[in-house]
Amino acid sequence: MLLSHRGSKRFSQAALQGFSSQDHWVAITGEGSPLTGPGVVYTVAQERSPVHTASHTGAILRLAQLAVALGSPPWDAELARLPDAIGAAVSLRPQVVEAVDRLNLTRVVHFVGGGPAYATALEGALKLREAAYLSTEGHELESILHGPLISLDAEDSVVVMAQPGATLERTGELTAALHEIGATTVAVGASATSLSETTLQLETPEIDERLAPIVNAVPLQWLALEVSRRVGVDADSFRAVGRYAAAQSKFTL
Repeated sequence: MLLSHRGSKRFSQAALQGFSSQDHWVAITGEGSPLTGPGVVYTVAQERSPVHTASHTGAILRLAQLAVALGSPPWDAELARLPDAIGAAVSLRPQVVEAVDRLNLTRVVHFVGGGPAYATALEGALKLREAAYLSTEGHELESILHGPLISLDAEDSVVVMAQPGATLERTGELTAALHEIGATTVAVGASATSLSETTLQLETPEIDERLAPIVNAVPLQWLALEVSRRVGVDADSFRAVGRYAAAQSKFTL
């Protein structure tokens, strides 16, 4: 199973060419991709921005659709709810702007998630780095409690993923600990309002936590865009100028 936004990266193509038959792989890629064969599944039109937001959302949606085609996952019936849930997440942009006002952008911005939401935390940290060039870190919920937490202070900002499920109670404990330290917290997810009122809450529609990363990535994408504008960065540039352009010339993707 290969995921490639554009299908043009050399190692993506080389990986598929290593198979003796096209019957052994599936590639999820954007429209107009040079990848060909019966296993190619398309997502959305190619995006101008190398940050890739719609393409990311489309790719993980295709993975969910493949899972349904291969079997009967317990969240099968909820797949049809995703378009409306994503639409509701898109409408959170005004609240995201408010969240940006709360973040200290001169410090590392931390993202934390447990279970499937860990992937969302990593995506949020990556998008903010790519779009605004800020220092970010993505943490697994339990891992941040076993060491990294002691490096945070009152000037830091933390985005926590708040989903119904096994990790919610622990997420509440982490948020309470962060408030004791004095750090600013923003909660994203269907259970955002269950956390402390001092946490800025970006509530998304409730959906199975295995599908929730598809929805919850959207407000984090908005966050990356709004922060890039706040700090005066072109979110679509991928810093392809000056020494960064020279650095990127030293390797081929």
